[in-house]
Amino acid sequence: MSTVESDEKQTKDDDKSSDIFIWVDVQHKFLADTFDQLLISPDRKQISRCLYLAHKIQHACQDHSMGLLAVLQLNRNPHNQHVKELYAAVLCELIGRQVGMRPSARLLLLCAAMTQDIGMLDLQEDRLDKQATELTESQRRQIQKHPLNGLKILEQAGVKDSVWLSAVEQHHERLDGKGYPQALGGDQISQAARILALADIYVAMARPRGDRSALLPREAMKQIFHSRGEHIDADLAKTLISVLGTQPPGSWVRLANNEIAVVIRRSDIPAFPIVGSVISSQGEHLERAIIRDTGDRSFTMVEMVKAPFHFNLGALLSVLWPKISD
Repeated sequence: MSTVESDEKQTKDDDKSSDIFIWVDVQHKFLADTFDQLLISPDRKQISRCLYLAHKIQHACQDHSMGLLAVLQLNRNPHNQHVKELYAAVLCELIGRQVGMRPSARLLLLCAAMTQDIGMLDLQEDRLDKQATELTESQRRQIQKHPLNGLKILEQAGVKDSVWLSAVEQHHERLDGKGYPQALGGDQISQAARILALADIYVAMARPRGDRSALLPREAMKQIFHSRGEHIDADLAKTLISVLGTQPPGSWVRLANNEIAVVIRRSDIPAFPIVGSVISSQGEHLERAIIRDTGDRSFTMVEMVKAPFHFNLGALLSVLWPKISD
């Protein structure tokens, strides 16, 4: 192939690719539309949409797992109410792959992650994400019932796959038998449900809600690690840490030189990720992110911090991860 032909092919490939933030927004809209249709008319068409989106996420995770984790951690768009489900789906794919689940089983697990809260969607969309007060007794009852309500909706739509159904039904069960809706424990809880439960717990802590702010990712992982073997499968908790690293992609950190940076990806040494500095050591807004290797003593991570204000943060972040194509 000539240089000109190669350049033309690259241009065409670039035209088909999207900024990873935009790609996530497109998938979010597709999922929101699917939910709307599933609640109005639960049928196989909507189930096919779930499977289609799960396949896209599974394919994207092959080459873009770090970017997807970062974007979903960083996403704070108030209109993207279902980022939680997409985030959980990506984590389920990565955890499921690492523990040896077959691709076909992982596909169904991703569908479960995306539909885990379909049984309380109206409550979630109207109130929970914005509500700053404690739950009412009525809300608590609805939340306790939502796994079984979700199961009914999916069965009405024609879902028969045990991996999908068990994960949705059991994702709030806990190993010690103190979960809901059926207080199952130990081996009564399916592997798919255990993985989804772990992903759901992590995402719920790492993202803000109306009644509380988000925990720093490392603090969320610390809480999960302390709950291993009691509420959470101990081996899966270790797998989650292996997937995310000690500083998950999308985390904000202060470096030894006082720069503020975002974690881009793991390096060959997991404890020292590659980061992009957006605030200088003097507190200035950088025009372009500066890539730093935290294995260098000058750029060692000192602490995790909250997201900084930057007048052009979106533009800086959008070029830190490769574009993604369908």
